[in-house]
Amino acid sequence: MAKATDHDEDAKKGKSTVPSVEKAFDILELLANSGDGLTMNEMVDVLGRTMGEIYRIVIYLTERGFLSQNSQTSKYALTLKLFEMSHRHDPTARLISRALPLLERIAAATEQSCHLGVLNGSNILVLASVASPRPAGYAVRTGAFFPVERTSSGHVILAFSNEATQQRTLAKAYDQSLRARFAAIRAQGFEDTPSTMISGVRNLCVPVFDSRGITAAITTGYISQADPKASAEDTLAALRAAAHELSESLGFRVSDSGPTP
Repeated sequence: MAKATDHDEDAKKGKSTVPSVEKAFDILELLANSGDGLTMNEMVDVLGRTMGEIYRIVIYLTERGFLSQNSQTSKYALTLKLFEMSHRHDPTARLISRALPLLERIAAATEQSCHLGVLNGSNILVLASVASPRPAGYAVRTGAFFPVERTSSGHVILAFSNEATQQRTLAKAYDQSLRARFAAIRAQGFEDTPSTMISGVRNLCVPVFDSRGITAAITTGYISQADPKASAEDTLAALRAAAHELSESLGFRVSDSGPTP
């Protein structure tokens, strides 16, 4: 009788799993926590797998430059390749490049300006902004700083941040009433409130998440116009759809108990 191959074993486990990839990540994660490296036999023991299951994967990862083997101890260890790969794409540049097309889509669909803000110390920094295509309107300048407690972007980002971040960010001007505001934002998933800085502007703001949690917020300073292309409700829906799309592109996955962008 022919011996079952790895391919046969993979097929039996179904399309929802990729055992070879799973084993590769098991090996990488194991060696990431093993400062001096491990021999092939030690990896077999720790992972609870057979030599046949991991041998070819270890050799392949070594050939691709992710692992190196010490010729004297026969131990395998991680190289710097993963570190180098992780630093090839600046996370801020990635956030901006993925957000801009979505901001442009919002502005075109609603004829309202919109911008992307991130937490920067006790301020909100506007990383990107797109003006309304109309000849006149309200817009926020890219690169502008605003006090976090006076912005919807700040409220939304802090609402989805942990308690330590909230306390640290607002330590100098902490308004205890903001706790209730944060709770309301978390419950509904956005903020819809009059601007505290510009009369006649209605702030619509939604959170953006990445694989680690809250990372930014998208805001539209909605202005009522005589012939609006989109209502405030339509604009908020466009913001939420764009934020969800951006979050997914940054590695966020909605869990049963997790936040909803």
